[in-house]
Amino acid sequence: MKHRMFVSAVAMAAASLMAGGASAQFYKGKTITMIINYPAGGPTDIEGRIVARHLPKHVPGKPRIIVKNLGGGGGMIGTNYLGEVAKPDGMTIGFFTWNVIAGILGDPGLRVKYTDFELVAGVQNPLVFYIRKDTPPGIKSPLDIMKAKGFKALSLDTQNTNTIHQTLALDILGVDYKAVPGYRGLKDVQTAILQNEGQLANTSLPGWTASIMPTMGKKGIVIPLWQLNTAGPGGVISRSPVIKDIATFEEIYQQVHGKKPSGIEYDTLRLLVNTLTAMFRTVYMPPKAPAPAVKTMRAAFVSMWKDKAFLSDYSKAVKTDPSLVNGDDGEEILKNLATVKPETKKFLADYKAKLMK
Repeated sequence: MKHRMFVSAVAMAAASLMAGGASAQFYKGKTITMIINYPAGGPTDIEGRIVARHLPKHVPGKPRIIVKNLGGGGGMIGTNYLGEVAKPDGMTIGFFTWNVIAGILGDPGLRVKYTDFELVAGVQNPLVFYIRKDTPPGIKSPLDIMKAKGFKALSLDTQNTNTIHQTLALDILGVDYKAVPGYRGLKDVQTAILQNEGQLANTSLPGWTASIMPTMGKKGIVIPLWQLNTAGPGGVISRSPVIKDIATFEEIYQQVHGKKPSGIEYDTLRLLVNTLTAMFRTVYMPPKAPAPAVKTMRAAFVSMWKDKAFLSDYSKAVKTDPSLVNGDDGEEILKNLATVKPETKKFLADYKAKLMK
């Protein structure tokens, strides 16, 4: 009986959304919960709260939005909550940094597939690697990392892309380092770098521009090493236009080794980077959420991205303009998860297992 009543409620919600002009009445006076799958204070949370502040005026009925941080498990705790606990009634959305590796390998910790969610939108972001300048024997330029020995590279848990693409990049480059994963959020990593508990880390573009640069960067504590950015048409890898002063990983590798990177390690890194940075933040609704609700939210995000007040607040906080990925384009990116070669999956699984040991 309870199941039939719930299904009926969802059907009624969908019906009210379908009626022309009725969507405003559906959301009017309601409260939408936004799940953020990383702790408060980190880059994902900063962006998510700006979205939560401005999105309501672009949703018919102008509902209230409250934020609920569910961090941990490489983002999978919040992701599982949206897929298993949240009702598919149009009243819950997730603003996530998604775990590409978990999606590719079918990690048992991720109990719902990303492709099962209703994708609303995404945000494109490159990644920035940075290091303390006082790392022995002293880092004045990115190439000096090749002289450093046994420094600590801090990251999130071993199942997270934050850790895997960091260790892969360092291994491919041939750096002597010690991997120290296990941090709960990038804010914790940043604090540890500031306290010199570790020397190297990586973060998203907003993490670099809004958090690292205004503090450790301007004070001369750290310098950027390289950026990892999604490949463009024809596989061309270029510097992000918003951080043109930071070389790509490929440029640094070329300077160190005199040739382009290649091989299974690099192919795997490039797959992860192309998929993740093309849609670094993702916005989902629960599986089987009413199609009209998804359509309404998709339209709201497109509208918000034209809102000067939103863009101004975002730029002030993140120090760069956001690059929207609409729902249709995002679905194409998600399809990458289903086309990974078996040999790449095997290498990634073995590499991850080795790192966990």
